[in-house]
Amino acid sequence: MPRLFLLASLPLAVSCTHQEPTDLSVLQVVDSVYVAPATAEPFTGSVVRHFAAQPDEVQLKGTLRDGVFDGELVVYHPNGRVRFMGSFRAGERCGSWTENADSSATGSLHQILRREVETLGLYPACEGEETG
Repeated sequence: MPRLFLLASLPLAVSCTHQEPTDLSVLQVVDSVYVAPATAEPFTGSVVRHFAAQPDEVQLKGTLRDGVFDGELVVYHPNGRVRFMGSFRAGERCGSWTENADSSATGSLHQILRREVETLGLYPACEGEETG
């Protein structure tokens, strides 16, 4: 009976494991691939970069797989507003991307919606993503 309890609790223990993102600045770039300096192997995992002038503020959040961006990437303005947001698959942009060149929001709803449409980039659908 104790074995059953141990096996049943294993998925819960594994799912609670959380690893902090790796600072992108500690990785090296070799032939356009991010590698772990200790092993020179392509890095896989969550990454983050902070603003040099504001080290407590996140500038970029994303995920690398085999040394290239894979999954959602978000880049922020210094005030926390999203600058770029979209997805990568195997280092290539895919799906919809938005860009907010301005660090502050526009006042009118019409201008906000117009800017969102004008700054929406469409790339080939991400693998596994349904197309319209």
